[in-house]
Amino acid sequence: MSMNSFRTILILLALSGTCSPLVGADFAHEVVPILKEHCTECHGGDKAKGGFSLNTRSLFLEDDAAEPGNAAKSYFLELIEETDPEVQMPPEKKPRVPAEQIAVLKKWVDEGLAWEAGFSFGAKTWEPPLEPVKVTLPPALSGRDHPVDRILDQTLPTPPQPASDAAFLRRVTLDAIGLLPEPEELEAFLADTDPEKRTRKIDELLANDIAYADHWLTTWNDLLRNDYTGTGFITKGRTQITSWLYAALRENMPYDQFVRELISPTPDSAGFINGIKWRGDVNASQTCDIQFAQNISQVFLGINMKCASCHDSFIDRWKLSEAYNLAAIFSEQPLELNRCDKPTGEMATPKWIFPSQGDVDPAAPKAERLKQLAGLMTHPDNGRFTRTVVNRIWERLMGRGIVHPVDSMDSQPWNEDLLDYLAVRFAEDGHDLRKFIRLVMTSNAYQSQCEILDQEAGEDYTWSGPGAKRMTAEQFLDAIWQITGTHPEKPDANVDRALPDEDLVKTTTESVFEAAPVSAKWIWHEGETDKKSWLRKTVKLDKKPVAARLMATCDNYFTLRINGEDVAESKVWMNPVYIDISKWLKQGTNTFSVVAGMTGGASGFIGEILIHDGEKQTVISSDKTWQARRAKGEWAAAKELHPHGAGPWGKLLKPQFLASADLKKYPAGLTPPVRAALVKNDFLMRSLGRPHRDQVVTTRPSGLTTLQAIDLANGDILSAYLSKGAEKLMREKSGYDLGEWLYRFALSRTPTDDEKQIISEVLGDGSDPRAVEDLMWLVFMQPEFQMIR
Repeated sequence: MSMNSFRTILILLALSGTCSPLVGADFAHEVVPILKEHCTECHGGDKAKGGFSLNTRSLFLEDDAAEPGNAAKSYFLELIEETDPEVQMPPEKKPRVPAEQIAVLKKWVDEGLAWEAGFSFGAKTWEPPLEPVKVTLPPALSGRDHPVDRILDQTLPTPPQPASDAAFLRRVTLDAIGLLPEPEELEAFLADTDPEKRTRKIDELLANDIAYADHWLTTWNDLLRNDYTGTGFITKGRTQITSWLYAALRENMPYDQFVRELISPTPDSAGFINGIKWRGDVNASQTCDIQFAQNISQVFLGINMKCASCHDSFIDRWKLSEAYNLAAIFSEQPLELNRCDKPTGEMATPKWIFPSQGDVDPAAPKAERLKQLAGLMTHPDNGRFTRTVVNRIWERLMGRGIVHPVDSMDSQPWNEDLLDYLAVRFAEDGHDLRKFIRLVMTSNAYQSQCEILDQEAGEDYTWSGPGAKRMTAEQFLDAIWQITGTHPEKPDANVDRALPDEDLVKTTTESVFEAAPVSAKWIWHEGETDKKSWLRKTVKLDKKPVAARLMATCDNYFTLRINGEDVAESKVWMNPVYIDISKWLKQGTNTFSVVAGMTGGASGFIGEILIHDGEKQTVISSDKTWQARRAKGEWAAAKELHPHGAGPWGKLLKPQFLASADLKKYPAGLTPPVRAALVKNDFLMRSLGRPHRDQVVTTRPSGLTTLQAIDLANGDILSAYLSKGAEKLMREKSGYDLGEWLYRFALSRTPTDDEKQIISEVLGDGSDPRAVEDLMWLVFMQPEFQMIR
């Protein structure tokens, strides 16, 4: 069996029971009209002839009227196709259901009988309040006094058991910053006996501005349909908001201000409301004006205006006129209503969808109308605004929204008090997203063992624990890159991820090193400039150093070896390498060798090494004491080109960073390793569910399709990461128990005895990188790795 065939089978086995259908029948636009036309007169609303009602999905499935996934065994379809006038449906005097409509119903049933959450053919009995609702917290039970627990515990026969420390650490790290906890971090956390260690860990993670922004950028890119390539960019019909969005997340901009700057935008944030200007003729419901109405109502209010953008909605109360009036606030020109893409002759009036709260001035200029709308959207009396965002964040952390799905905020929540309390608390806390995430994470509810469901929860859902979540495409790739060290060299997103100098300086007291001005010079070989220069320096050490560090860069690229071993490389001269080199140095003679290259323009290498023997610090700088040569040339003293800070490069090296105790967290330079949220979508991430983002995406599919799984197994991208990573791990983890290290990093646990036996059989004597690659495949394709529990 070929390796690709083996991996395909492995993925399919790992994902069995988690695959999703490809494309479902359109419930709102295809199924509902058919059922309304032919069925609801007798079986909808307050009518239930023969005891059968199809008002809700659960009623539809009573008495075996339909079998989701199997149209051939669905009794209601048998009756629709029946020719006996005594039993056929609709009855004999009613028009028969056309064949093309029967085909739609069969497709709908075969694909699982999807039903719009909260939709009923009966009269609507619940309407979400517009204003915030203050909740009086019930008394704490069993000493569980966190506000979330005080509310949830009232409905629980027995609270769920707490998750283990290892499970908690993996979950909270992936949820807060989208990364795996490193093995050393796991070991320290498990050994910590402080009862407040979980809260301390939550605070530590949420204080990591860059990692937090890197991770949550995925969520907001999906919601605000922001990306780096795709429809509209080439033709200038679409603009990014990446720099603004990343800065807002990194700086923890209050959410009400965040939304105001999106609706009444700055030039940097205008891309969201401007939408996508499609090429050629488009349907009236796809114009930029209508996109505006659809997007702001969906993202900020959890309201589906797409149906109402074409006609009065089939599934909720929103009208065509309301969608167009909202769109008219954004429109530069008078806006005529189109019903099902046909002009009606009726003109829209710029108007807010909740007039009891206030309205915009229809005669005001567009910029002023948008400013007024931003104020109405974020008004303290608009409880739907805060409920929608806390519900979205709760779903991200807990696996299921308090209102499910998250875009059906007209539906009744499974716990109204919880949603109302969280929304009011969020506003009282200054619309602080990180503070809200902390509130949820510090609850016993979040820190409980995961709820395991045999099947998708229905209309009678009750909370009994956080739900397991599949890693996003970005989390999966970040985890692979973390373990294998195969991060891309630079991001596609134009964002500021530099660690502030003052943060670096604050940590230097924890290091044995002292930061000092850079004495290194830019060097190259003498004579005619070649595209490559070979450089070397020999240093004799009286004893093995207790610590040693290197910072270096080269215009344009370099590879550095110490005592014959590859240690560092860089292809981006603007991002110097900062790395701990202690393990490569020894007592006696040590040789530093550099192959430096340039691709055009200026050329030069600069580096500085700090060595500490436990008593004193020694500095080794690139200068004329180094030797240099061109290709096939003779070794000679290196040529000093410029001191640090002079020439075309400026002050690139940061000595305070080299001395920092946090160096190990940022081995690639002044910025952490590139994250998947910061690079363009590719075939692998698409297979893992990352969307194109030409539409608002609020929830990704929870499972992979069979076709996606096969694509994943046969793709070259993941294979290349694992192949390169295997070789890298063999170099860097020699002397480690590689199998145990991999399990602790990937799964936050040690392997069982049976797993150790498998690891031994796979790795053999440990000399073959292909065996290491196969072991990584075995681990990474396990549901335990891909799930956040």
